[in-house]
Amino acid sequence: MKSGLKINWRKSNIFPVKEVQQIQSLADILRCRIEELPTIYLGMPLGANHKAVNIWDGIIEKTEKRLALWKSQYLSLGGRVVLINAVLDSLPTYVMSLFPIPGEVVEILDKLRRDFLWQGSKVEKSFNLVKWSAVQQSKSYGGLGVRNLKLHNKSLLIKWLWRFTQENQSLWREIILHKYGPEGQWCTNKVTNTYGVGVWKSIRNLWMTLKLNTKVRVGRGDKILFWEEDWSGHGTLHSLFPGLFSISLNTGCSIQEMWSPQGWNLTFRRPLNDWEIPWVVDYLKLIGNFPGTNTDSDKLIWRHHNDGIFTVNRVYKRGLSVAAGRSTGPWNTIWKSVAPNKVKSFTWLVARKACLTHEALQKRGSIIASRCLLCKEALETNKYLFMHCKVTTQVWAMFTSIAGINWIMPEHTADLPSCWIR
Repeated sequence: MKSGLKINWRKSNIFPVKEVQQIQSLADILRCRIEELPTIYLGMPLGANHKAVNIWDGIIEKTEKRLALWKSQYLSLGGRVVLINAVLDSLPTYVMSLFPIPGEVVEILDKLRRDFLWQGSKVEKSFNLVKWSAVQQSKSYGGLGVRNLKLHNKSLLIKWLWRFTQENQSLWREIILHKYGPEGQWCTNKVTNTYGVGVWKSIRNLWMTLKLNTKVRVGRGDKILFWEEDWSGHGTLHSLFPGLFSISLNTGCSIQEMWSPQGWNLTFRRPLNDWEIPWVVDYLKLIGNFPGTNTDSDKLIWRHHNDGIFTVNRVYKRGLSVAAGRSTGPWNTIWKSVAPNKVKSFTWLVARKACLTHEALQKRGSIIASRCLLCKEALETNKYLFMHCKVTTQVWAMFTSIAGINWIMPEHTADLPSCWIR
């Protein structure tokens, strides 16, 4: 080799696929060992069933080893959240970037992370103070930002579809396209075979998710279908004007084929009826301001940001926001404060009414006195303990006096953090 590098055959293995005649002779000539699939290559399972749980055993073991090393009994809730977000959530990312994660593996990893979050390393069972789906929401939506593995896996796999639309000259794209055939200009045909197609089949099944969250930017117009793609920003012309589509002679044409410097080349299979004239008027109003094609390539762009750039993080956040709906609560106020992390985490619990007050313990089946532990005068609820207990009000009064603040006690504990922002 010109570079001076040589293959070290003693460190090389030969992997026969199915039955290979004279494999031992070939191994003797190459002076390497015979191994069997599946194996691990560059950290990825090679030749394994992508749906098999055992290809994720290494990830589960790494997670358990990390948890065993951490002295979680000395960590606050905020400290445990940091370790989960910074370390545990990243362990399966590499494998999830190519393989769909089985539901059984998600359950195992979620249990490990959930137990560490609420229980730490304590032997006795602890209560899960907030439901796991809420914990997995972003902090701005009332969660702790613990990663939703299923959604993150989906976002990573969608990246392959995005790359397929962008990397027109790449070898891997050509191989995939040759094997499955094109469906339009942006994706392959839907995979229906049952053998030898597992990974791409899982990825291809996510195409509609990407399609709904992207739009096309017109360049030359040779890739974009005039009727079937949303290039106007108002929806596909097929869905907006189904009556005109049914009589069009150009249902499968691209924008480039429909456009000329003189304008649109619209042709119908018969003369228009009187009731169809208003359709054509609305139709022409919608596409009449089209600036024309140019020499740039047609592009698929991300719909939800002005720059149109696709990132895995944006796909993930989009999925979270859709699941969460409208965000209400003082969450940004809490997490953007300069307070220590353990204080912010405790304030988050208070705002979510998730602290283990006597009322909360009774609801969980504990037999315990219901009176406030501080004043012994009323039922210890989240609201009473942190706002209306006479001991608590004295603490608030002392604090506001020292700080020189005049304020009115809010109605709910969730409103407390916002009271200090003026």
